[in-house]
Amino acid sequence: MSSRQRAVLIVLAIAVCVVWAGLVGAVVLTPRLAAGRGRTAPTAVAAGTQDGTAVLPPTWTPTPSRTPAPTDTRAPTWTPGATRTPAEFPSVTPAPTVTPEPAMLRNGGFDQILADRVPGWQVEATVNWEPGMEFDPGSSFGQPRFSPADDPQRVINGTTLQIDTHQWVKFQLTLYQVVDVAPGSTAQFQVSARGYSASGGIQVRAGIDAGGREACLAGRWGDLQVIDDRSGVVVLRSPPVVVGEEGRVTVCFFAEPQFSAVSNAAFFDDALLTVTSSP
Repeated sequence: MSSRQRAVLIVLAIAVCVVWAGLVGAVVLTPRLAAGRGRTAPTAVAAGTQDGTAVLPPTWTPTPSRTPAPTDTRAPTWTPGATRTPAEFPSVTPAPTVTPEPAMLRNGGFDQILADRVPGWQVEATVNWEPGMEFDPGSSFGQPRFSPADDPQRVINGTTLQIDTHQWVKFQLTLYQVVDVAPGSTAQFQVSARGYSASGGIQVRAGIDAGGREACLAGRWGDLQVIDDRSGVVVLRSPPVVVGEEGRVTVCFFAEPQFSAVSNAAFFDDALLTVTSSP
């Protein structure tokens, strides 16, 4: 064998040794590396059976931990709001209704009438002229005459009082009467009226005196109205008054033609006094 051949054999022997050394190192180092890294699970050793069949050990499966149920979040406790106290308003007690009541008048319907007077009524008249005397159309006043109205067109209600005097002469008068009424009461007088005049109209009004004095000279009067045949029935009213300590009132109505005329007449009916008692 030549030296060259011996060199080749030596190289081949060294190469074989290197290969074997590498294989042995791989076998020895591989398990250690796996154990050191903790990545490779231990290899189960199969137990042998009588018939030689390998039995693998049971694999342990960890029981999954139970996830606890979520705790319910309690709803916020409802706190009732403060109870609203309704506002209190003072109760109002209505004042009792006071109804006026009619007071008794004497001959208020004029059922009794005499030529020179009216029973139950006093007469306050201006008389400054009689037949045969010098006559002034503007300022002469004759004696008033009284009678039941006989013309159906002049009648107000049943028997109606008619007042007139001589032709072409005027009359001027107040009829009145005094009535007992409780002091402190409120009283008001009214009377229905009609008028007729051949020229102009008849001036009329109603009045009342809270002190019970004669003819309402110091009393209170309603508005003066001028009425004639076209006016129909007119209700005259006095102002209401509070009855004085005397405990009586005077009720009045007045009549006077505007002008001297061949015929003038005033008509009255349904005189009424109403009284409202004091609270």
